[in-house]
Amino acid sequence: MDRRMIFMALACAATTALAANTASPTFLWLASTDTIGRVETGSPDSTSGWWFDYTDAADSGNSTITFPSDIKPNAYGNFYGPLIENYNGIQASVKMGDGYEFPYAGIGFNVWNEQKEGADISAWGGFCLEYQSTIGFSIELVPENEEDVTAFNNYKATVAKAASMNTTNFRWDKFRQETGWGKEANLDSVLAKTASVKLAFNERAGTEGDFLIYMVGSYGMCSCCGPMPDRIGSDPTTIPVKATLSGRILQLTGAVALGKATVVDLQGNVVISAPATGIMDLSTLKAGMYMLRIEGPGISHSQKILLK
Repeated sequence: MDRRMIFMALACAATTALAANTASPTFLWLASTDTIGRVETGSPDSTSGWWFDYTDAADSGNSTITFPSDIKPNAYGNFYGPLIENYNGIQASVKMGDGYEFPYAGIGFNVWNEQKEGADISAWGGFCLEYQSTIGFSIELVPENEEDVTAFNNYKATVAKAASMNTTNFRWDKFRQETGWGKEANLDSVLAKTASVKLAFNERAGTEGDFLIYMVGSYGMCSCCGPMPDRIGSDPTTIPVKATLSGRILQLTGAVALGKATVVDLQGNVVISAPATGIMDLSTLKAGMYMLRIEGPGISHSQKILLK
């Protein structure tokens, strides 16, 4: 190969690398601020990030996902916007049918565009969720050309059921493919060309449950102030802490004397930081959403606070 051909080959490779789709380094979808039902992923494409739902109907299944009956699409045909505004999150019920051997249903969003073109999401570091659900589900990474890449055996991280609102983080090392079927794929390759992210319910026929999704973000973003433990309160040595808001007074109970309390706004700014003495006066703060964190020996607590 002569020098001119080598130069042209290198230039072509460089152009291809520069043209690669790359998502924003971090993201946070927050139900309280979303009025249209869209996740801002960093893609310039107007079709990116819109929430969608799916079932196993394409595989002759009869699983269902049912939303509150009082929500209707708005004048622009947008359904998720009104749903999120009225229920402060994505609320629905799922039921696994018996029409397909491996029933499934769920919700998701495309990272780059509705044509399911892949984008590099590796900088996200993983995902965080704030949610509640009566049954478990998974976060599923769908690569571009998934039939060829994974044969539909996509990387997933397991999300435990939660009777009340729970904030959870999942690093990339929590994502696994199942064994015994599909195609084995390299995780880094999948992260470099992820087309969509799904919150997937895959259970036995007859299983049903309810869920509410309040936050979805890159790793650590749901805490608004840096990475959190993988599961809040999952460490058996953690001392339970409870925070109760009455007006603008926050009452802290549990072994709070050992901890430090920090209140952070949704832009990540620390607005109050003080020893957790049992009572916190929040009267100087403006109305809005905040995050409370209490940390200390044996203490790891994170909680959303809404000031009116």
